[in-house]
Amino acid sequence: MRSFILTLSVILAGLQVFPQIVITRNDMPFVGDTIRISTTTNTPGFEPDATGPDFTWDFSSLTAQSQSVERYVSINTTPPLYQIIFNATVANLASPVDMIDFVPGFEISDAYVYYMATNASYVRPGYAATIMGIPVPMKFDQPERIYSFPLQYTSQPDSSTSNYSLGIPGMGYFSIMRKRVNHVDGWGTLTTPLGSFDVLRVKSSIYERDSLYIDSLQMGFPIIRHYTEYQWLGLGHDVPLLSITEEDGLFAARYKDIIQNFDPLVLIPDPDRVICKGESLTIGVSVSGGTPPYEFIWSTGQTTQSITVEPDSTTTYEVFVSDAAGTWQTASITIEVIPFEHLTLGNDTVICANASITFTSPYLYEAIRWYVNGTLVSTDGTFTLDSTGVGMGVALVRAEFEQGQCSGYDELSVQFEICEGINEANINALRIYPNPASEVLRIETGIFKREISYSISAGTGNVVLKSDNTRHNGLLEPEISMLRPGIYLIRITDGNTHGAAVFIKN
Repeated sequence: MRSFILTLSVILAGLQVFPQIVITRNDMPFVGDTIRISTTTNTPGFEPDATGPDFTWDFSSLTAQSQSVERYVSINTTPPLYQIIFNATVANLASPVDMIDFVPGFEISDAYVYYMATNASYVRPGYAATIMGIPVPMKFDQPERIYSFPLQYTSQPDSSTSNYSLGIPGMGYFSIMRKRVNHVDGWGTLTTPLGSFDVLRVKSSIYERDSLYIDSLQMGFPIIRHYTEYQWLGLGHDVPLLSITEEDGLFAARYKDIIQNFDPLVLIPDPDRVICKGESLTIGVSVSGGTPPYEFIWSTGQTTQSITVEPDSTTTYEVFVSDAAGTWQTASITIEVIPFEHLTLGNDTVICANASITFTSPYLYEAIRWYVNGTLVSTDGTFTLDSTGVGMGVALVRAEFEQGQCSGYDELSVQFEICEGINEANINALRIYPNPASEVLRIETGIFKREISYSISAGTGNVVLKSDNTRHNGLLEPEISMLRPGIYLIRITDGNTHGAAVFIKN
């Protein structure tokens, strides 16, 4: 018998069998504990759902994006009005927090999470916060069960359902319903940036419905969530060595860590601007800290550090900036646009020396000035130009216009040329319009038979457009948008009757 026992001991020693750990109340926080916690959402390639007995989890590559100190205090140090609800029969620990994320839209201060730690369990009976200046204890009808002790690999799954509702006159109403199901699904060794530890792994499925109604908005909406918490617990560490929350395919990790020196990612956007409609400007954001290189995504879809915009109405541009460590920040720039219409004179054109061209502004400006070759010639809304004082040269027409703090201008050149007559005998003068024309020329063809031929020639004599056997109903409309600006001659014939006219393409 002694030989058998000795042999069994040798075999067990050779196999290096280590029992899984047991978590008790002594492994939870106590009053006075301060714990440094790092957080990150940068978890590429991690598979937190992988688990089992005697398992090895390697999360040594976690990189912190931020860090905080988690403190645990006596309930007697919390605001007195909180203590009326969270007394010694309900809680024996409190942890101050910066915010409570399930109460959006309200100004919140003095927020606490309360716990009750006993030899049998570790539960969360509720929260408390000062909401819009009003102290509000939020005690669940049943505490949320975090762990049951002793906690070990053979522990049976447990669950809790917690509810809370509150109505604040003149402010709103909100309620919380949370169902938590806990299950120990593994044990083994965990490695994080802090080191390697024997751990017990707890998986929790949380189903939550938060209902919020805001009086000032006269509307309410439910927030329905289903997320999973993976927690790795070690002996004597007070809080999970690592906790990963998975929700909608996104992961967020919290883990015990040493002090990290952070250079936070900081964005300084360009100031908001006021422009007149029709103006463009370049906006951007200055970036410092974090871990370069940076990536930019604007609400316009552009991915550069600065963008050029020309909004027609007041617009807010959002930019999302991330660094190589996965840290991100957002900023916005609002461009206020003052309504202002711009006068457009059109394309450069050529007209006959004995003709004129009239410009009319469709907008009523506070001031408008017309210049010809740099000389102010009119301040009226309508201006007519002929070759007087210009001759056969080119006139540069410039219109300057103002409305309030907005101003603009446009220019075009008008070239005057001698238009030669049509000397052929038996040629009828065609009635054409508009003249000058830019897109379509309209010619009255009532003097011709139903089927005609026509050609358009440039000033050099080259035929640039031709059509034979064209039917008409008294009106011919050749498209001339492809022609260059200049003077052209159009000829039309039905075999017996001939017609011609000169037109200007602008």
